[in-house]
Amino acid sequence: MKKIISLILVIVLMMSMTINGFAAKKFEKDTLSIIDGATNKQYDVYTVNLIMEGRDIISDVPGMLFNDRTLVPIRFISENLGAKVSWNQERKEATLKTESKEIVLKIDSPKVLVNGKQHILPDNVPAKLIGYEDNFRTMVPLRFVSEQLGMEVGWIGDTMTATIDKPLQRIKNITYNGSDKFPEIIIKTTGEVATTSFFLNGSAVGGEDRLVVDIPNSILDNSVNLDIYDREVKSINALQFEENPYKTRIFIDVDRKKGHEIVYDDDKKELRIKLINSVKNVKVDKIYNVDTVVIQTAEEPTYNVMFLNGKVVVDVLDSLLKFDKEAIDIGEGPLKGVRVSQFSPDHNYEPNDKISRVVVDLADNASPDNVYIEHAENKIFVFVAGKPLDGIDYYKEDIDLAKLEITANKEGIYLKSYNKAKNELNLRILKDNIVLDPLKIDIDDSIVKYINVDDKSSSEYYNIDIKLAEDTKFQDYSNNNVTDKIVFGFINNKVKESRFKDRLIVIDPGHGGYDSGAKSPNLKMKEKDVVLDVSLKLKKLLENEGFKVYMTRDDDNYIGLYDRATIANELGADVFVSVHANAHSRSSAKGVEVLYYPNDGRGNKTFSRIMQNALVRGLNAIDRGIIQRPKLVVTRETKMPAVLLELGFLTNPTEEKLLSQKDYRQKCAEATLKGIIEYFDTVLVK
Repeated sequence: MKKIISLILVIVLMMSMTINGFAAKKFEKDTLSIIDGATNKQYDVYTVNLIMEGRDIISDVPGMLFNDRTLVPIRFISENLGAKVSWNQERKEATLKTESKEIVLKIDSPKVLVNGKQHILPDNVPAKLIGYEDNFRTMVPLRFVSEQLGMEVGWIGDTMTATIDKPLQRIKNITYNGSDKFPEIIIKTTGEVATTSFFLNGSAVGGEDRLVVDIPNSILDNSVNLDIYDREVKSINALQFEENPYKTRIFIDVDRKKGHEIVYDDDKKELRIKLINSVKNVKVDKIYNVDTVVIQTAEEPTYNVMFLNGKVVVDVLDSLLKFDKEAIDIGEGPLKGVRVSQFSPDHNYEPNDKISRVVVDLADNASPDNVYIEHAENKIFVFVAGKPLDGIDYYKEDIDLAKLEITANKEGIYLKSYNKAKNELNLRILKDNIVLDPLKIDIDDSIVKYINVDDKSSSEYYNIDIKLAEDTKFQDYSNNNVTDKIVFGFINNKVKESRFKDRLIVIDPGHGGYDSGAKSPNLKMKEKDVVLDVSLKLKKLLENEGFKVYMTRDDDNYIGLYDRATIANELGADVFVSVHANAHSRSSAKGVEVLYYPNDGRGNKTFSRIMQNALVRGLNAIDRGIIQRPKLVVTRETKMPAVLLELGFLTNPTEEKLLSQKDYRQKCAEATLKGIIEYFDTVLVK
């Protein structure tokens, strides 16, 4: 047995971390079962969350408390602390090496060599070969190794979280510089610091737009309250947010959504936060049956477009490229591929301009004349061989208000009619005045269900049918019925007068970005994708009922666990709902469950019971009950009623298939909606 384990260890040490179908779910559990590789005995140990310089660490094996000491996978040390790892099979020794340190750890020995000098590990807890779920990993003492490599380790007992940070520094001063092209916030420190940050789009729900920057393991000499009101910056505030472990938090209030870059200047001992846009993602998608390149930026972009032979160039101005792919190959249809780069300015620009260039390469049979470019909020859409949205602009002004603008090429007559039985507004526009592609836009918000453009039923007119949501009224704001711009306003009185109109729900789609969550074994679905889809459907349903809704993430990016709670707290949410899918080593495990933080006066248990009953009824699912999770960050650190929903098991064949289906995900959203409404009606606003 020991020989087999040793062979496994050799392979494991040479492999990078991967997360299997259910390993990521260990971070939602209090304990896990392990096997001691030395004795082959099984133990239940507490899991330990790991935060490295403010960022959650997600690995195939979580940190764990073994004999009151935190052990971590040796790959954590190599990948996060910059040490090279080697393994001596004969001596059962792992060597961690940096430029200045060599640490030799022997499996199951409390003795360790540091630069040739022998030490005894704290509490005699050695490096261990630990197995769980049929996998074995070399685990090493976190505090001893990290401190030997120049880091400091802290402990948050409430959530069983170990923090690993650069040495403690002081924040001496914070100033603002608006004289350069890009505004900067300058933070003087006594030494190098790390940061994490997120943008709070508070204006979307009636609050303030705010950039939040955290500096872990730092002490703020004096609190900061600066009224700026220069360019986009309104104010800068800083406070000592935590003291065990230390954390400084900086709030930068701005007048609109802003991108940013943070760099540390070691020579000047200062941290610089530059407010500048960035290109975060570039992908190819089908939108209204048209091949579309989608360029996602941190803020609303300014851009130039050049139509050249065989390609279209989009230059995103005043931006940094934060997308890690240089090219996307397509190889079929009108779109050949996409190339991305941080462009060095040519004669068309100033030498110091910051430009992210996206080149859309067209197939030989495609023409730049058939490429249409539009942007909405922080996304640029490059439609290749189609103009589905040319001339049509629908946008919401508030949760109960929207406008539709149709811009023609020249003035002309249009006709309107309203079918009360169908609750449908019909517009007829002369084809001589505008060119529209036939399409159906499924809006399905609280105001309009869909907009359908029909070019077949008449040779003279386009017929545009606008299906209104229940209780939506419309008004024609066009100057007259002979115009080149048709403008209609819509209002939904049901939403406007809703008893929930001032209530805010924060939806937290679990995982995201580098954290895939659980993975389904057959269909290879990722939990992060499933729960994001359910959450987006839930958002629409809640808004249709008049709720204000904020999502901690609305795309595939990772938000820190503590940051998710901070978002809800900063916005003053009424309730917090974290959406997850479950996983287990046994494929027979199935059903729904709700996790909550117990006994703090927020009514979490009542909220969780109502939500659990709603899921069981709505999904006809097995009732696994409500479960206390006192160490779970997102439900513990929030200040309002909070629950974490587990919608079913991706590792169960039946529920895996169900969770892959659009209709079932809609049922998940509808069941969640019913639970939230019941909670508000019976508890919060009774």
